[in-house]
Amino acid sequence: MNPANSESPRFFDSLGIASGSRVLDVGCGNGDLSRFVARLAGPSGEIIAIDSNQSALKAACAISKDPDAAPIDYRAVDLSRDLPELGRFDVIVGRRILMYLPDTSATLSRLVGLAKPGAVLAFQEHARRNVPFDHPALTLHRQLYDWTWDTVAAEGGDVTLGKNLDEKMRAHGLSIIQAYSEVVLIEPDQPSFLPTLMRVMLPRLVKRGVSTEGEVQVDTLAQRLEKEHQAFGGAIVWDQAFFVAGRVVG
Repeated sequence: MNPANSESPRFFDSLGIASGSRVLDVGCGNGDLSRFVARLAGPSGEIIAIDSNQSALKAACAISKDPDAAPIDYRAVDLSRDLPELGRFDVIVGRRILMYLPDTSATLSRLVGLAKPGAVLAFQEHARRNVPFDHPALTLHRQLYDWTWDTVAAEGGDVTLGKNLDEKMRAHGLSIIQAYSEVVLIEPDQPSFLPTLMRVMLPRLVKRGVSTEGEVQVDTLAQRLEKEHQAFGGAIVWDQAFFVAGRVVG
């Protein structure tokens, strides 16, 4: 499990998604969040889950349906363009998706147009911050952090979105009902998730010219990270997650 998602259930559970709700999951990926909100909406609810990644959608569709949860309709949608007719929703959710889109304001405007009066829009997003802390023992961790965010920026993502999300949602007429931030820690007594993350990120790093396979050296990365973490000795602040929910006025 991605530790950046460890607090997601508490946030999305706090939205008060009622039985029978119609929910849109934006950028659903492999459907992890879709399945979570489907259990909240119950069998009488409905989940529409959209993403542009065909492989992720295929993996999501392959997972067995939960008879005690709302049915999930996975659809391939290019989130950077005008959305197809999807109907209106009681709740719209997304996790680490708006930060990767070229025009957050345009996307929010489209999503608000799909929301019923009084509907809730809730997002978990991240932002580039001054972490891990600047410490001589964290040279490799800092390099990986910079490569990751440099890649997001090179892909056209908004690396500041998390800390500005509440302001952007207010600009689209939403009344903010929740807004808070939490850090993602790498604990000294737990295996680091960074080797797995960098294996996933590597093709993107190379494609955008941010780094090379030779520079990352994924085969020895776990050992080098562990050695550096041991020299540091404490918990490493790796990332900062922002959780913002707003209600459509009316």
